[in-house]
Amino acid sequence: MFLLLTEEKLLTLEKILKNYLPAAIKTYGTILSINRGKIPDLEVIVDSWPDFNAVICRPCKKEETSKETEFTLTVFSRDQSSLHKLLMDDNIVNWKTRFMFGGIDRNFLELMKAVAACKKSTISFTSSSYTMVLQDPKDLLDITSEHYCILDETDNPVSWLLTYPYGAMGLLYTLPEHRRKGYAKLLVTKMVKVLQNLGYPIYCFIEDENSRSYQLFQKLGFKEAPEIHAIWTWCQPS
Repeated sequence: MFLLLTEEKLLTLEKILKNYLPAAIKTYGTILSINRGKIPDLEVIVDSWPDFNAVICRPCKKEETSKETEFTLTVFSRDQSSLHKLLMDDNIVNWKTRFMFGGIDRNFLELMKAVAACKKSTISFTSSSYTMVLQDPKDLLDITSEHYCILDETDNPVSWLLTYPYGAMGLLYTLPEHRRKGYAKLLVTKMVKVLQNLGYPIYCFIEDENSRSYQLFQKLGFKEAPEIHAIWTWCQPS
């Protein structure tokens, strides 16, 4: 049995998931954005209510298109068996189409592989990331700036930082010829203040091999959350 949550229950879910941070941080950020009207085309499923063990955020069926971003499933689960039941249900996950598990804990990778094999689907591993969380934003000194994108003298962007719909900071990039000028630190610091004022969790995913970004965020006070090592995998029919 599964339940599709209403708007009222989604507000309750947001409060409950906060108790499971940082393990539930991506799902929490997704629900928070849904409740604030920033992600209008997702629906949320739990295995039971209010004492749930697994949550899946998926695209509304009426909104399904060929866009890859709209086929991403966000998952949080407190145990393997509850997640297994939801993934096996064809009314919840459409294994006949191509979709992505986005930012799921890699402890569930073997479970996903087993379900995919049962559903005659193949899984291709995309990336693995550390989850970096800033617990105390007040300790990060402010830097005066009105920009979240650094422009050169001709108004062309040379360094920028965005956020994903689920609230994580990402897509931080500085053109090679403009590096080592403190731009990344400035942008992260300003974005932290914005997210803090909006009430969003302050976190990011750093791919395993990206040691430079890991060190940058670590120096700014972010700490790795051992509760979740996130992976992204594509699933498609065999």
